[in-house]
Amino acid sequence: MIEATYLGAVEADTVFHKPTHIIVYHKDGQEIPYKNILRSLEGQPEQDMVKFSEFLCSGGEKIKIVYQNWLSDSLKANTALPVAEYEVLP
Repeated sequence: MIEATYLGAVEADTVFHKPTHIIVYHKDGQEIPYKNILRSLEGQPEQDMVKFSEFLCSGGEKIKIVYQNWLSDSLKANTALPVAEYEVLP
């Protein structure tokens, strides 16, 4: 995370502090079910915030849930890469 802050990233304390991404750590080749990731968030309000973020956040921005490879590859590329290949989809 330290490297990401040099590129302008800010760590949010909760999903209510306007995060753009939630980064999920996993082993190579491991698939973590979306429902398990949601359950790992603190409670129902946090889960709802992530599921319905595009409706609840100003500007309609969806909170993207991505695997950590997105962060490491973005740092190597020195820019935020598109999330499609890294996103944990519902």
